[in-house]
Amino acid sequence: MCTKCVLFLGFLLFFINAWTQRLELLGQMNLFDTVQLNQRSPILPRLNTQHSIPEPRIIPVIDLGLRYNPSISGKASTGFLWDIQRSKWFLRAGGGLGINTVLPAGFAQNSIFLTNNNAVALNVRPIIRLGITPSPYFSAQLGFDQNFYGDGYRSLFLSDVGQPYPFTSLRFNLGPVTYQAMGMYLNSVGEQHKYGMNHYLHLRLGKHIRLALFEAVIFNSGDALSNRSFDPSYLNPFMIIRPTEYSTGSGDNVLLGGEFSVYVKKSTWYGQLIVDDLLMKALLNREKYWGNKLGGQVGWKYLTKKNNRNIHLRTEFNWVRPYTYSHIGNPLSYTLNQQMLAHPKGANFWEIFSRIDFISKRWGCMAELAVGQKGIGAAYGGDVLAPYTLRPEDYNVSLLQGVKTTQINVRIQGIRMLTTWYNTQLFLEVLGTYAGGSATGRFQCSPIIGIRSAIWNDYRF
Repeated sequence: MCTKCVLFLGFLLFFINAWTQRLELLGQMNLFDTVQLNQRSPILPRLNTQHSIPEPRIIPVIDLGLRYNPSISGKASTGFLWDIQRSKWFLRAGGGLGINTVLPAGFAQNSIFLTNNNAVALNVRPIIRLGITPSPYFSAQLGFDQNFYGDGYRSLFLSDVGQPYPFTSLRFNLGPVTYQAMGMYLNSVGEQHKYGMNHYLHLRLGKHIRLALFEAVIFNSGDALSNRSFDPSYLNPFMIIRPTEYSTGSGDNVLLGGEFSVYVKKSTWYGQLIVDDLLMKALLNREKYWGNKLGGQVGWKYLTKKNNRNIHLRTEFNWVRPYTYSHIGNPLSYTLNQQMLAHPKGANFWEIFSRIDFISKRWGCMAELAVGQKGIGAAYGGDVLAPYTLRPEDYNVSLLQGVKTTQINVRIQGIRMLTTWYNTQLFLEVLGTYAGGSATGRFQCSPIIGIRSAIWNDYRF
């Protein structure tokens, strides 16, 4: 009884504190990126709409599209977002309801399926964010949405590529230092519940350099084998996760990371390093130990504006070693409902991503190219849902082990802006995909046409 009271009081204190945060992402420049630094709005992800929209505002959301490959498939969704923003608090509520044919493999789905049969799927995307900023030094937020860390198109820490989830977060600002603690409820399987906690410490060094440290833990409760309940020690927003995990003897999934951004005129150089586990002796001796679970990112982006024209360039390289983000099973993997919380390719891959956007007042075009390779096979570390105990050996573990496949995605898009306020656009797109091994491969080309409110990142058709 006493333990339940302590747990209840801990949750109550955590959610009361969480009643008050704003979130801003640092340094995004792309007009098509959802997460951008917005001086007026405390909301993350930021909507791609103009500042001239009056507040409070109701933003209609529409997403209609038809795709041919080799038969016609499509999607249709509609909804709205209601924004109220004040100096000390804000509210965003709304979402969308839609129906689409079942998406092919490799396309991320950022909505929640209500039904899913062999022909069509009914899905919903609820969004709510509530926050208060009582002082310049402290803020908090409570919501059901996605979040993102980093300057890249991808994130090795936390990405907005998957489904929304319940979260609460605290943020502390002291001059050039910003510290954020976020708790997430990820999913449940029977009596077992999956949670995530992450901490993000950000430091500004002048006007041109930004550094950050990241740590996260995935843990669960209701495990009948270990008879484990919810661990309240992770609720302390100022604790260091790794020592806390050791002290509890939990064996949870802990990740550490570092980040940098360098701003030079209109360009940004950025990068991330993620560490799931590390044996330094094996790393220095180049022994290819399986437990050296690492990933890295380095990228460059450039934005120029001239008259009413905007040009944005981006090139980014990502790689992640086998078994990174995985654990003894899916309940402790770095995932949400079978989808990655970080890079959508999971682990055991490398990828080069490039994109160019040209946008005028009414017209725009975009070209995107992603080239990479991935090692396939549950036992070889490419599937983060699979237990790492399936590994065939402890040493000689190298990138792209297993069945090596090459993956190429090309996307060319033309845009006609219909409504500037809500960024509603008519688009025509050609999407080409290639996937195959050394002896076999398959290329597919799909024309797509539709109308949408382009206010979020689009990782899917």
